[in-house]
Amino acid sequence: MRAVVTARPEPHRVVDDDGNADPYRWQLSIDDRVALEAAHQVADEVTAVGVGGETAEDCVRSALERGADRGVHVSFDPVERTAGEKFATVLARVTARESPDALFVGQSSSFSGSEIAGLAAERLGWPSATRATELGPEHLDVPVEVSEDELAVQRKLAIGRQEAVAVALPAVVGVDAGFANPTRAPLDTVIAGRRASIETVELTDVAPGESRFSMSVGAATVEHVRPNERWGRGRPPRTGTVEERIYRMLGRGTGRTRSAGERIEAPPEEAAQRVVAFLRENELL
Repeated sequence: MRAVVTARPEPHRVVDDDGNADPYRWQLSIDDRVALEAAHQVADEVTAVGVGGETAEDCVRSALERGADRGVHVSFDPVERTAGEKFATVLARVTARESPDALFVGQSSSFSGSEIAGLAAERLGWPSATRATELGPEHLDVPVEVSEDELAVQRKLAIGRQEAVAVALPAVVGVDAGFANPTRAPLDTVIAGRRASIETVELTDVAPGESRFSMSVGAATVEHVRPNERWGRGRPPRTGTVEERIYRMLGRGTGRTRSAGERIEAPPEEAAQRVVAFLRENELL
């Protein structure tokens, strides 16, 4: 079985016994370390994928030092932290190129949020199982029959509740932080990881439409702001109390009368009739 696992950075700060704190430094996310442990449990070959600048490359290196077989770094100079949906898109495209049997994502990582597993699965068109606490039929609390192209997953539902499912491969697995405690790799594995080469791929080769600026911008919405035609293109009224002026600037009358901004507690038909009557009364219909 071949697997891809995320290698994302998160800030880490060490405070000594005297209360002195070292500056923040970036390291491989704890949750992605857990995901790497999960991938090693069921996969024969594991590829770590990092997206971003030098910190992402360092995280890929850390994954290699922890036993990952290959490392892929999608390189670009980020302006800010990468938006979750952008990260998921790039991750899905790299995963599709690698053609693994499963993609493992640290479910609770603070970087890019916990939605990455679901977004990546949507873009790949793969099934997903989130909050996984055990993998493989031999580790599950209840027996589950799986075929050669399925993976047995035990996943958390709520406090004290879990379920066991068989997920068709290829699939995306969101690994719960409680899956395992990350362990230190043997010294020979660390040395091999430091000597291993990392495949570097430019962002434009993976996502031609993206740039270092667009990667920091998620789903954008555009709001069209129009001047208030009823009150002189938004110029504030000069007469009346403060409350009356606010109501007039919002186009809601004087504050003493009914307005289009109030809630109508009535059945739909009656509410519609009252709205039409109000519009006609104010010569708006």
